[in-house]
Parts: sequence; structure tokens; C-alpha cells
Amino acid sequence: QKDERQVLEPALTAIKNLSKNQALIIDVRPNGGGSEPFAEEVAGCFVNQPVVYAKHVYRDNNTQTGWGQIQERTLKPNSDIPTYHGKVAVLMGQANLSSCEAFLLMMKQLPNCKLIGERSYGSSGNPKPYDIGNGVTVWLPSWKALRPDGSCFEGQGIEPDITVRAIEKQLREKDPILESALRYLRSNF
Repeated sequence: QKDERQVLEPALTAIKNLSKNQALIIDVRPNGGGSEPFAEEVAGCFVNQPVVYAKHVYRDNNTQTGWGQIQERTLKPNSDIPTYHGKVAVLMGQANLSSCEAFLLMMKQLPNCKLIGERSYGSSGNPKPYDIGNGVTVWLPSWKALRPDGSCFEGQGIEPDITVRAIEKQLREKDPILESALRYLRSNF
């Protein structure tokens, strides 16, 4: 977690230093997850008040359905950084999963933010180790990750607000996802 903190601090400093800018691009396309609390610190720079960004339900073998009560996850403002009020474009793609998908859901709650790119992978599951008794431990999902409306995104992913597909060859010449973000951010200025 120390390495993640070393990456997080410059990101928070950049958001703080750019707080008066009219527009900001956050590119998470290569991000495969990490720390949801760190994601909350970053996304918290963009909200003035708490907002529900996701829900989840844990496995519970003691219930008839096999699932416990649905629980909400709430994004709170990051009081250490001035709230950013400009337009935001988050570049996303198929490599995004786990805690990065939670970050995408956080940012999707902002009225001045658009997710741009391709659908995320759709895999969270909060894996936990289970000893199956023969010296083998397997990691199995312990929950279902849900959108704020309660629908499950496991196996489906998070849809961008603006879908832009890009193949590797295109990205060598230009970046259509970045270009789409720039068009969005430049509109209405």
C-alpha cells in the first residue's frame, strides 16, 4: 500500500494545483484496480456532498437466498483538497476492473464528468481465500458488486457515457479516445 500512496500523493497534488482549471482529463485505461479507499480520496476531490456510488451484497450461507442485505457505498468529499468544479473526462477501457470500476462508478455520479472509451471488464467480486481442506486454497468472490440502482455489473462492466473504440494500430497514430475527450471538454466554452 506504500507504493500506491507514492502514486496517490502526486495525483492529489495535481488536482489541487489544477483546481481553478476549466477542464481536466483523468486517464485510467491501464488501471486494473488497487485500493478503493485511495480511489475515494481522488474522486472525493470532485464532490461537495456525499453521494452513493455503488452497492454490494455479501454471500451469506445462513439466508435462504445465499445473500445478505444490500449495502450502499458512499463517496464523501475529500476535505484536504479544494473541490474541483470544472468539466472532467475520464478515459476508460477494458483493462479497468475491481477498484478501478468503483472509481468509474464514483466519477459517473458527477454531473460535470463524462466517462469516455470502452466498457470496463466487469469483475470485482471482492475475492476471499477459501481453504478446501487438501492443502489447496482457492480465491472466490465474496460479494456481488452493484451499480447505485442495485443492478449487478459483474460480467457486464461499466458503460462509458461516450463510447469510443480504438484498436492498437489507431493508438500508434493518434488517440481517438483522447480526441473525443478533448471535443467534449471544449464544447460549451
